[in-house]
Amino acid sequence: MKLFFKLRILAVSVVALILIGAKADAQIYFGLGAASSASSILVSNALTYTVSVTNLTGFLLPDTLVSNVLPAFVQFSSATNSPGSFTNYGSVVVFDLGPLIVAGTAQMSLTVEPTEAGYITNMISVTTTNLVIAPVTTNLVTLVTNVVPTEADLGVALTGPAQAVIVNDWMTYGVTATNLGPDDAPGVLLTNTLPAGVILESVAPANQPYSVVTNNLIIDLGTLAAGGGTNLQFTVQPTNAGVLNFSASIGAAGIADSNPTNNSASTNITVQNYLSLPLFVVTNSGQTVNLANGLEEQSILVSNNVGTNVFAVRVVVTNLTKQLFNAFGTNNGNPFVVLNTMLPAGQGAGLRLQFAPRGTFPLASSQLSAFAVPLLNLVPPAAVSTSTSLNISRIVPLTDGTMLIEFPTTVGRTYTVVYYDGSLASSNAMIAPPSIVAPANRVQWIDYGPPETTSVPANSTNRFYRVFLNP
Repeated sequence: MKLFFKLRILAVSVVALILIGAKADAQIYFGLGAASSASSILVSNALTYTVSVTNLTGFLLPDTLVSNVLPAFVQFSSATNSPGSFTNYGSVVVFDLGPLIVAGTAQMSLTVEPTEAGYITNMISVTTTNLVIAPVTTNLVTLVTNVVPTEADLGVALTGPAQAVIVNDWMTYGVTATNLGPDDAPGVLLTNTLPAGVILESVAPANQPYSVVTNNLIIDLGTLAAGGGTNLQFTVQPTNAGVLNFSASIGAAGIADSNPTNNSASTNITVQNYLSLPLFVVTNSGQTVNLANGLEEQSILVSNNVGTNVFAVRVVVTNLTKQLFNAFGTNNGNPFVVLNTMLPAGQGAGLRLQFAPRGTFPLASSQLSAFAVPLLNLVPPAAVSTSTSLNISRIVPLTDGTMLIEFPTTVGRTYTVVYYDGSLASSNAMIAPPSIVAPANRVQWIDYGPPETTSVPANSTNRFYRVFLNP
């Protein structure tokens, strides 16, 4: 069943932390990541869970416990953990991690075998015996079936974002599901497990059906043909700083999977706060319509008043009534642009904001907020940097120091401009974000400098361009 609302998976609330007579504010005290080797298996087949726990309390924990509560028809097979030991109480397996240092991580694995068909739910919780803390919990759901299997090698891979993630950013990561054969695999289910402290914003493609079981998205992929696959993208908003574990697993009822080692994947994504106090930013021009691109444009000035150099600058625009056309991303529902170059202490830089549709509208300096952020990695992929996918029709220097480039396109396809300062063969190639969705069979793109590029073309000794068609 597809949901038409945003799934909110919030950080587990903390009842109380009694430590040196002080009551701490509510926060996430453990990072908990968990994945299963398959989302669907046959009766008597082995199912392996992998669990990781990170101590986020800021204190040494003398003893930490991780409980796995399973149905009675599941038989214990084996378990390993580092550090510590484990105890098997029938269908309950408890890992005793012993001392866990600040920011320390413990890894565990648990293998079981189901004795009958049905759904296995592994309720996982982590707590400590030394502090009064509400347990951090998650669960994993697996389908067990008696159907005579076909043969297929199902696999899943997970790709994190290329850029640093700030608290409340709308962050997109990818999950790829594949079937290496030899048979077609009907009824494929993909389980995407979200960590605590994130809000699900969207799933792409938009018509992909899925259902929700606590913090698990169960995605019905239907039949995956032998040699085929599908790509999914999940956009989430992390609401807390820390290391978040995202995981996914794949399976299908009645499938004999020849290689279960690739049935699950996970990745840790670090979420951080802004690097310093807000910078000073104001509007410093009126709004004008640019007849070359049909956009409403306005200049802003960012000043570094924090006393130290900053690597890059993000400007967030709030309470907009128009689309910020050249936005790099979104934070807490608000679009932002990035000046991706160092801004020394005491200096300022101008950026051009572009809005659609054209037409003047109120925009006050109070709607702008600027922050120091890590430098973005805008180096194009190796395959892109060595070959061009289409020819640029013309490059025209304009009287205001900007540069116009024109290239042929296919309506609706997405293109990325890459620019080089110095020489076309230089190693300083950079992507000019955002990518361009072609509205016609030809596109004219103008290099105005920040925020799309690091400087106005007239201020560069030589600037060269390439344009690539995105997949």
